[in-house]
Amino acid sequence: MSQTFLKVIEDLELLVMSSPKIPLTNMVFVNEQEIFRIIDSIRMNVPQEVVDAQKFLQEKEDIINDAQKKADEIIINADLKAKQKLDENDLVIRAKEESEKIRNEAKKEANRLMKEAKDYSENVLIKLESEVDKLLTSIRRGKEVLRSKE
Repeated sequence: MSQTFLKVIEDLELLVMSSPKIPLTNMVFVNEQEIFRIIDSIRMNVPQEVVDAQKFLQEKEDIINDAQKKADEIIINADLKAKQKLDENDLVIRAKEESEKIRNEAKKEANRLMKEAKDYSENVLIKLESEVDKLLTSIRRGKEVLRSKE
């Protein structure tokens, strides 16, 4: 976890805590420029784990989309092959059997690819959850340290 990232979070917290309160509400006035400066700093200091997790999620989506495209192509090809075979009278029965076989294989392949993509995604999300838990623990410790110094 980047010390700079935690410092930026701390700066944001201090800005909110030190901002003047709006009477009779739980709201505060904050300096807009200062908030935008801190937001920019957060963007620049996002931990690599979060960036990596975003890439993993995009890869998961790409894998699922590719698997669906391949399955669709296989099914279309299976249908085309079946139609060609149906045109030949003496091969009608075999064409139906072959079409069904190809379609089943396509579905199995699509299911396998989908399962792999889901397994991959789940592993990425487990890693991300662990990193986020670590981040939250660090933030909470930082806040406790700040509070204990008051």
